[in-house]
Amino acid sequence: MPPRNRLAALKLIGRIKQHELESIGAELSALRAAQSDLDRQSADLSQHAATEASQSNADTRPYLPGYLKSVDIKQRGLEEEREKLEEQATLAEARLFTAFRETKTNETVLDRAVKEQSLEEARAEIATLDDAGRNLFLLKRAEGQT
Repeated sequence: MPPRNRLAALKLIGRIKQHELESIGAELSALRAAQSDLDRQSADLSQHAATEASQSNADTRPYLPGYLKSVDIKQRGLEEEREKLEEQATLAEARLFTAFRETKTNETVLDRAVKEQSLEEARAEIATLDDAGRNLFLLKRAEGQT
C-alpha cells in the first residue's frame, strides 16, 4: 500500500476508534446515571417508609407491616435492576478498555508511519539536491574545459 494511502487508512481507523470510544463512554455514563437514579429511588423509598412508620397512628398501624413489606419488595427489585446495570457497566468498561488499547496501538503505528514518510521525503529531497549539485558540478566542469 502506498505510504499516503496507508496514512489515510490509519487516520480513518483512528477516527472510527475515537467515535467508538465516545460511544462506549456515553453508554457507560448512561448506565452509571441509571444506577444513581435507582440508588436515589431506593433512598427515597427508605426515607418515605421511615417517615410513614414514625407517623403511624392507631388507625394506620395494622397496615404498616404490609406497607413495609411492599417497600422491601420494591427495594429488592431496585437492587436487582442495579445489579443488572452493574453487569452491563462492567462489560462496557471492558469494551472501553479494549477500544482504548486499540486506539493507542493505532496511534503508535500512525506516528511511526508519519515518521517513516517524513524520513523518505527528506531522503528524496537530499537525493534531488545531490543530483542537482552533481549536475551543476558537471556543468561547471564542462564549461571550464571548453
